[in-house]
Amino acid sequence: MNALIQKLKDTPPEQIVLVDEQHHICAKQLILQVELLAEFINAQQVSCVAHNIANGLTWVALDLALTLTRSAVLPLPTFFSQTQCDFAIQKAGAQLFISQSELEAHVALDTLTVFEQKLWVYYLPKQDDVALFAGTQKITFTSGSTGQPKGVCLSLDSQLAVAKSLCERINLSAPKHLCVLPLGVLLENIAGVYAPMLSGGQVKVLPIEKLGFCGSQLKDGEALLSAISQYQPNSLILVPELLKFMLLACEQGWQPPSSLAFIAVGGAHVSKSMLEKAKIFGLPVFQGYGLSEASSVVCLNTKAQQDGSVGAPLDHIQIKTIESQLYIKGPIFLGYLGEAAHPKEQWYATGDLVNVEEQTGTTTVTIIGRKKNQIINSFGRNIAPEWPESLLQNASFPIQVVVCGEAKPYLCALIWAPENISNDLLSQHVEDINRLLPDYAQVARWHRLDVPLSTQAGLLSANGRPKREAIAHFYAPQINALYSFEQEKPMTTFYDELQAQTQTEREYLLSAPIIKDVFEGQITLGQYGSFLQQAYHHVKHTVPLLMACGSKLDESKEWLREAIGHYIEEEMGHQEWILNDLAQCGFDKEAVRHSAPSFATELMVSYAYDSINRVNPLCFFGMVNVLEGTSIALADQAAQSIGKQLNLPQKAFSYLTSHGALDIEHIDFFKGLMNKIECQQERQLIIHSARCFYRLYGDVFRSIEAQPSIDLTQEAS
Repeated sequence: MNALIQKLKDTPPEQIVLVDEQHHICAKQLILQVELLAEFINAQQVSCVAHNIANGLTWVALDLALTLTRSAVLPLPTFFSQTQCDFAIQKAGAQLFISQSELEAHVALDTLTVFEQKLWVYYLPKQDDVALFAGTQKITFTSGSTGQPKGVCLSLDSQLAVAKSLCERINLSAPKHLCVLPLGVLLENIAGVYAPMLSGGQVKVLPIEKLGFCGSQLKDGEALLSAISQYQPNSLILVPELLKFMLLACEQGWQPPSSLAFIAVGGAHVSKSMLEKAKIFGLPVFQGYGLSEASSVVCLNTKAQQDGSVGAPLDHIQIKTIESQLYIKGPIFLGYLGEAAHPKEQWYATGDLVNVEEQTGTTTVTIIGRKKNQIINSFGRNIAPEWPESLLQNASFPIQVVVCGEAKPYLCALIWAPENISNDLLSQHVEDINRLLPDYAQVARWHRLDVPLSTQAGLLSANGRPKREAIAHFYAPQINALYSFEQEKPMTTFYDELQAQTQTEREYLLSAPIIKDVFEGQITLGQYGSFLQQAYHHVKHTVPLLMACGSKLDESKEWLREAIGHYIEEEMGHQEWILNDLAQCGFDKEAVRHSAPSFATELMVSYAYDSINRVNPLCFFGMVNVLEGTSIALADQAAQSIGKQLNLPQKAFSYLTSHGALDIEHIDFFKGLMNKIECQQERQLIIHSARCFYRLYGDVFRSIEAQPSIDLTQEAS
């Protein structure tokens, strides 16, 4: 009996270990179901069982059952095309197929019911005899570098070695884990099911449609956020594209549950700035690195101070580099299907270029690139660009195609065709080819080149192959336009457009050093006092600015003047809250009342009055967008962090805590107002104003000093 099943047997029988929307499965129920399935499969006397079951209780039970049988398992990801599935089944020599739906034109050997889900079991047509490596328990086909990816043969020992090392590295006791990625992806299988169960934890699995996915793409982000908020997990596994979505949700007011203790992100490169932003929003994100040949995870960073690296290798893995290429050794894969076995003591060349640093006995690995041209998109799918390129170039007319999409959510292409080929014909050709490809390998957007690629321009090699780096550099503006935010996420409202058009300026504000200090536990009482001092000097102008704005609006904006009246009622007296917070910190609030603002604060307030009076009163709503958006993103979490660091009473945070919760309601109100602005000129005015205020408010944060600008340490008499 393997360590995973033994752990379940040692778990208290009534402890809940596996859940979905309707079921809470205890250890006793799971073991019983697993043993029944294993008995059934062993009775079939087959060497390989394939299945295409979607995420759910049944997937987990069947996967665990197959660890107790003499059969290898071939889990087929639900995002594989039928061609890929057929190829994988043939390559693995699978003899039994278990399906969650009845197959027409096939007679089922039997049916099974697993946790109320019906399964159909089929014998497959006789395949060519495939000699699996001794000890093969699982065969995983990655998303595929080409249309015919390699099958990686893994032993159960190698899979459990990774799971055990992850338990030790992450060190969560009895974690609650929510499976977000498809279980057919090895990472979620090993790190999202085996590791939590070995730690005595609980795993929740939902159909990916309930999490907002369609295929491998996230289509309904609200469903994913709702599941995370409702289940309150301790751990998640994300790909970079999902992390990017969660960060955007945090910027727009979503509060991640405080239960989250470890979010692993991997599958493709994650920028250091994205990791830093995650920390600002209280998301405990840690970057990892792995590959199927190593049973998923090779390295995992667990440092509180993220440095953009993937951390140290797991304890069961050895690493070395040759000419910057990473090599690994340990209990890794047995070999590729149809190829020679991988000797146990032989180093495996990963194809990844890395930097490895050794400091005080700690190894740190940083991924710096791919040795070959393979693209890894931001959902962690591997695609060789030659695959879609070769299909697209198989046309009845001359055509050149270069595909790109490294660390992006979709592929795009540069296409050249003769002038007599219309754009409509090209579009139809791309659509026809996309139907032959799985969704992650389809070309979502393309740009038509005016002139063909040539050797003379340095864009093709002597034998006509594309020089990809040269092409990416030469056509950078065109490629960037294909991945611009507006292209990536169609704007349906003006509020959406306002957030998209101010993204760069928003990041400038959020990168202010004091914000980083707050969430890294380095803020001082003097800094907090200095922040409140500057807050007082701009908040005391909020109501006068609202009055000035309302007085300048013409009759056509009467509906907006009514909204300003609502704002005035809400904002009245907030500057006094700030002074009271200062007093709770031991500062002299009357000294603050009579102090002078910093130059940055005075400039921001002056610009607000000037833009209302000189330009257009609508400019003020750029400031509203900035202040309220920043409040819902930072205020509540900042108050918790500062209070914990400085041991201050709750009464010292009335301004921050009220604005975190209060402005979530305000932002919905604000969205409604902005989406009533139909004039394009007025919209551009508000966008420009918001950009300016993000910069000005960012400078206010940067002006905050280690101590308030005057001596405030004497309590008021």
